[in-house]
Amino acid sequence: MISIHRHSEKRRRIPLTPLIDVIFILVMFFLLSSTFGVWRPLDVALGRAGQGGQPDQQTTKPAVAPVLIQVRSDAETGSVRITVNGIGLTIDVLATQLDKLAERGAREAVLAPARGTKFQQVVHVLDEARLSRIKRISLKLD
Repeated sequence: MISIHRHSEKRRRIPLTPLIDVIFILVMFFLLSSTFGVWRPLDVALGRAGQGGQPDQQTTKPAVAPVLIQVRSDAETGSVRITVNGIGLTIDVLATQLDKLAERGAREAVLAPARGTKFQQVVHVLDEARLSRIKRISLKLD
């Protein structure tokens, strides 16, 4: 019997290091180029007492004084404490209370966070206030 031997070359392995490098670069690209949060603009007027831009005709003679919203961080629990015109509220009923004040003629609100209040809590209160029918919300900084 005749046997034919094939000259078998050693199979060359595909190097995995360059492949892993390319995959790592692609993963980093997609992680850095994607957004995981919801970003939206938050329109607020910033200013201190005594400062202001050009007043428009609606804000020079308001029918009702602006609503004062005070935000304070509770040091013990870390929760937010909100008062609207001196009345303590929870964040759940803030928009409802502002709607009631808007029905009485309020057009503007001034949000005054206390020192030490976390920025995220202030933004959360601003988001809730924007759900109401108040036309303009200003942020008063100390």
